[in-house]
Amino acid sequence: SSPSKLVVSSACAEIRPPSLQTALAAMAQQYYQQQYYQQQLLLQQYYQQQQQYYSTAEAALAAMAQQRAAKQAQQLQQQYYQAAPQYYQAVVQQPLQQQQTVAITLPADAAPGVSVDFQAPDGRVLSFKVPAGYGPGMQIVVSC
Repeated sequence: SSPSKLVVSSACAEIRPPSLQTALAAMAQQYYQQQYYQQQLLLQQYYQQQQQYYSTAEAALAAMAQQRAAKQAQQLQQQYYQAAPQYYQAVVQQPLQQQQTVAITLPADAAPGVSVDFQAPDGRVLSFKVPAGYGPGMQIVVSC
């Protein structure tokens, strides 16, 4: 028997593995694409974190402003309620003094525009200016 020959078809003979340079270029392109997509993903995550941070910060600032306004309103209300009893005691609880009238004989030095002192029935010393048309020895009725 004769030795067998290995016959390689011409189509197989033309198949060549890619050159090393082509393979490295393809690998480099794939690597850079992966790096680009990873950077894009990281940037997107960063922007989302920033957005969450700022929305959280805005919410915190709004809550602080609302708390401050509530505290100021409470302080004003306390001041009002602290002042109210004093006002009530000073104005409402004091018996209303009825105005009294006093008839006074004008002194010898009385003249229009001159101030005259007198003692009210409750003991207070009051004064009034002599009106036009009045003079010494005349009687005048004064409210006190």
